[in-house]
Amino acid sequence: MADTKTAVVADPAEQQRIREFNRNKWLFSTGGIGRDMAYQLIAAFLLVYVQFAVSLSLVQFTTLSLIIGIGGRLWDALNDPMMGAIIEGSHLKWGKFKPWILIGAVTCGAVMLAMFNIRIWTGWNFVIFITIMYFLWETTFTMNDIGYWSMLPSLSSRKNERNTVAMLTVFFAGIGAFAGQGIVTFLTPGDMVFGYSISSIIIVAFFIGCQIMTAIGVKERPRTSIENEAKVSLKHMWNTIKKNDQVLWMTLSMLFYNIGSGLLVALAYNLYYLEVGYDSNSFYFIVIFGIISIVANLLYPKLAKLLGRKKLQLISIMIALFGYAGIALLGWWQAVLPFNIITLSIFGVFVFTGQTLFYMASIINMTNCVEYNELKQGERNEAVVSTLRPFMAKFASALQYGITTLVLAVSGVFILSQNISLMESQKDYLAGIDSSEDQIRYIRSIKDYLEVYESEEQAEAAAIVAEMIAEDEFMSKYQLKPENIEGLKNCRIYLQSENGDQTNLGYWKDINAEQLNANGNKFAMEIRGEDFNAANESFKNKSSLTMRLWLRAAVSIVPIACLAVALLIQKKKFIIDEDYYDKMLEEIDKRQGEQ
Repeated sequence: MADTKTAVVADPAEQQRIREFNRNKWLFSTGGIGRDMAYQLIAAFLLVYVQFAVSLSLVQFTTLSLIIGIGGRLWDALNDPMMGAIIEGSHLKWGKFKPWILIGAVTCGAVMLAMFNIRIWTGWNFVIFITIMYFLWETTFTMNDIGYWSMLPSLSSRKNERNTVAMLTVFFAGIGAFAGQGIVTFLTPGDMVFGYSISSIIIVAFFIGCQIMTAIGVKERPRTSIENEAKVSLKHMWNTIKKNDQVLWMTLSMLFYNIGSGLLVALAYNLYYLEVGYDSNSFYFIVIFGIISIVANLLYPKLAKLLGRKKLQLISIMIALFGYAGIALLGWWQAVLPFNIITLSIFGVFVFTGQTLFYMASIINMTNCVEYNELKQGERNEAVVSTLRPFMAKFASALQYGITTLVLAVSGVFILSQNISLMESQKDYLAGIDSSEDQIRYIRSIKDYLEVYESEEQAEAAAIVAEMIAEDEFMSKYQLKPENIEGLKNCRIYLQSENGDQTNLGYWKDINAEQLNANGNKFAMEIRGEDFNAANESFKNKSSLTMRLWLRAAVSIVPIACLAVALLIQKKKFIIDEDYYDKMLEEIDKRQGEQ
């Protein structure tokens, strides 16, 4: 045996193959960093951007959210298999996968830059614009996504090497997700419009750069005749799924898991801004999420070996449920459990640790359904599992979008958040006005509107201000919502010199004509600073108990129920544990030996 190993290592061709694989595994897996950064910008933050950086009505926001959540998933159901067929049938000189990886990255990057940097439409026109951009993003990212993941089997046909590159890819994808969330969370609070613009530029640069590295550096191995000829028809796929009860139970379990595990992140910003305040400290919560997820991934192999997957899943869900229960209780008894970034992060550690470990075990369980299919039906059909997983994840994402939209709409949180949205958009507009004279006109007009609110009832003031805006051609182009203008009174106006120095002129409501002598300098607006926070005055301080209860239920009670159901399904219906799997392999080997 020792001689055989030595001979293999000494073989020049084998040495060359090993060197090539080692190069490929690092260039391929690290390329996933930029991909997941780009995915997080859209999947985790597009609705946050729409909610806090764009002025929309509740109907417009709900319509856009449903289009993205439901329409996007329906398009995926067509787009994913169609793109897979295109890539499968392509015979390009540069390779089977690499052209699609690079074309998808470049075109997807261009779409993302347009999505967060073009702001010339408002209202329904903006809804149409984002809808078009989102479907273009879905199409171009799918081109890159399927090309990237389909390339994985081409890196090596050997089990250990394939497992190694798969683990590295998941690990670096986690780093990318953490980096993408961290960049957006750090840059956007207090300057949403500019923050998302800069975030998109940074993330797209990483995305395209990482994919260029993968496309140029990775060498594809020639596909075997079996791999080239393998086809899975829709009819055959349906029959295989219908007969594989373990795949069906795992898909149902993972559906509940994906719905529950994503709600905390989806609503985290609304929850934090409502309970703690509008600041950038939520960045540290994302840091905790990233670090814990990466560490849990690294610890999983040892824990699974020590405890076994079923016991580890039970323990991991109990850990996650403890974390969610803690989040549900935060803030109701300030002396015992105050709601702040420290307590939120502490319970977040339990949530993210438990969810990561459960997810890793579930992915392995779902993968083991391939051997179960071979045992029961005589064929492996890896493509069935590979197809079910993304469909399940996307369907869960659609339901998650629906729950998020329902909570924001019914609770009234979205309507209240439009106060912040108006501040963010007006800050951007004021900075973009070229002449100081026009800036003065803009500031004075807002001041006039605020005076109306001081002298009239809310409803009457909104009607009067709406008429004033409509009759003023200059002011009517700034997406002003009369019902939210009052929130601008606590923002501050600064006189900005050519060298960047700022002079505080005070709150917008107190500005007078004498202070607006620009002398050629420009004006700037700030939403929050060390000693004031206008966003809190119009969001956190105006929140109701009903809003808090809706949000708290959505980020704790619903996930608790979903994760419990996911665990129960696997505990009661999934039979492929370690012992069962070993017996399956023995039976499969025995059958093959008899043939």
